Amino acid sequence: MRHTKPAWGVKASAKTAALGLALVLGLAACKPEEAGRAGAKAPDLAALTLEGTPTSLRDHAGRVVVVNFWLGGCAPCLTEMPALEAFHRGWADKGVDLMAINVGGNAQIVRKAITDVDATFPFLVDELSLTASRYEVAVFPTTLVIDRQGIVRARFAGEMKDQVLAQAVLPLL
Repeated sequence: MRHTKPAWGVKASAKTAALGLALVLGLAACKPEEAGRAGAKAPDLAALTLEGTPTSLRDHAGRVVVVNFWLGGCAPCLTEMPALEAFHRGWADKGVDLMAINVGGNAQIVRKAITDVDATFPFLVDELSLTASRYEVAVFPTTLVIDRQGIVRARFAGEMKDQVLAQAVLPLL
């Protein structure tokens, strides 16, 4: 009798295991009415840090959170990164967390963007587009502002300017 391995039978890496855990935990918290629209409760994240650790909006409890969805190779996404970095540097000490979620890419793409922009804000990877799907992101870049209670207060499709973002965040502090 001949033993063959299934085509998909590759040992799971720690990153794959973490992604699987994030998927399972994330799907358990996914509700159809949570679409990431202004005025709705923000869906939780199903994205990983560059080290492969799942992250959650609960990690940012009590802070205003700005979530930016972007694609590698998307010119407007990359063009807005310096404005996002300027925003982050000016607002991080005021109770505002900014994170950029790369959709469909991998850590290598994200690391290159971080280096190119000299970014200091956190980047996450949404390889399976789960978080983007929860937030119904169809245009890249898309940026959301979430208040301290976890409610989406603003949603912007297209390239973001730091002044517009500041105007959306200021009333939430």
